[in-house]
Amino acid sequence: MDGMIAAAEQLDMRPHAGPQEQFLASTADIAIYGGAAGGGKTYALLLEPLRHVANGEFAAVIFRKTYPQIASPGGLKDESTKIYPMFGGELNETAMRWRFPSGAIVQFSHMQHEKDKFAWQGAQIPLIGFDELTHFSESQFFYMLSRNRSLCGVRPYVRATCNPDAGSWVARFIEWWIDPASGYPIPERAGRLRWFVRLGDEILWDDDPTRLEEKHGVEAKSVAFIPAKLEDNPTLMREDPGYRANLLALPRVERERLLGGNWKVSEDAVIDTGWFRTFERVEEGYQVLVGGTVHVVPIGACRRFATIDTAGTSRDKAAESRGKPPSWSVAAIWDWWPQHDLLFLLHVWRARVGWNELKARIPAVLTQWNCRRGYVENAHNGQALKAEMRGFQIDLVGPKIAGMSEGQRDAKLERAIASGVLARIEDGMLFLPEEESDWKAEYLREWSAWTGLPDETNDQIDVSSYASYVVRRRASSWGGVVAAGGLTRR
Repeated sequence: MDGMIAAAEQLDMRPHAGPQEQFLASTADIAIYGGAAGGGKTYALLLEPLRHVANGEFAAVIFRKTYPQIASPGGLKDESTKIYPMFGGELNETAMRWRFPSGAIVQFSHMQHEKDKFAWQGAQIPLIGFDELTHFSESQFFYMLSRNRSLCGVRPYVRATCNPDAGSWVARFIEWWIDPASGYPIPERAGRLRWFVRLGDEILWDDDPTRLEEKHGVEAKSVAFIPAKLEDNPTLMREDPGYRANLLALPRVERERLLGGNWKVSEDAVIDTGWFRTFERVEEGYQVLVGGTVHVVPIGACRRFATIDTAGTSRDKAAESRGKPPSWSVAAIWDWWPQHDLLFLLHVWRARVGWNELKARIPAVLTQWNCRRGYVENAHNGQALKAEMRGFQIDLVGPKIAGMSEGQRDAKLERAIASGVLARIEDGMLFLPEEESDWKAEYLREWSAWTGLPDETNDQIDVSSYASYVVRRRASSWGGVVAAGGLTRR
């Protein structure tokens, strides 16, 4: 960094103090600069190669998802023309390649389609940059990591920028740096290094690279995540004071992402997870705040049931035979208070298990939660599971429920709307436990990332839709009442 800083000081150009400077000073193999819009992320990414442009054998490639994103106003090309000519860089617009007096190269390229990564087979790139990393697939990123090699004396490394996207693989990759409850970065972890090894599709983390390498026999890579906000870019704040007002005018979900830097909400998400209410477990039952009044809901006044979505399809069995894990199966435990139509989610069990384990695990979960009634989604193996669960009162639901449009059998969003679960959440009538847990974090993560499009992960959303549909029916024939404390039934 010393050479770049010396040149920048001579030109009176340097990174802003704070996150931008921290990103440029990071020693990590992979540093990700992510957060709110306007944090100066692209500018920092363009500064990064300048430390090496006196090395005639050095080359860097910075990717955007599509070519128009490179050439658009404010994009890589536009911003680079304000910086690179001061260092002697000349742009070949056809190739989108900057060449510096030493012969060093900084190239801009796109990777719009999954197959585009193979165009870089055999490449040797000392510095790889990704502008908006969440726009790229996990396989594209790790394939290009294999191209991150160097013979020019520069240790190969990766730098990336991104805005928050709860549904992306990046959100999982950096989750150690993010508060699972709030979705905001943990300040004291900003820029801290962690190491990982990737075995197949599994990523294993540790604070000690030697421990990872000795255990798995693979070289560990270091990662740092540096969050940023609009306030970290005083240049933009000064030159465009209306930009903050533009972000404040966004809908709530987008405002949380692009102004607040929240990793729990996703672009175009159907709901804001802030709409979920919480309950406190007290001796008498569930303490909640409804209409400005604190209520204690007696557990004995509730009706307990489970909604279950199995993944025991033939496709999963075939995948299992090839050594691949099956899809997720889910069982959600609910208490419903008929008096005020409030729905309490007590627990979500979720696992990737085969059919033989599934038909043993589901009854065990229901027994653990003293739940004798369940509703099984019948698209896959609902009927088979019903036959296996002797001693439980099991009914079948879905996948098409009353109120869904014709021909919408597999429409997850249509089912959520028809069941009333979306309105229930927005109206504050679906409650989660106040205490934090792994299952609660995963449940909220799925909701925060869900845009209603096909092929998204939404098994927990489906069991919530079925629960809302079940209580709308207000079945009067349910047997048994949950006793106080929720430990016995009579």
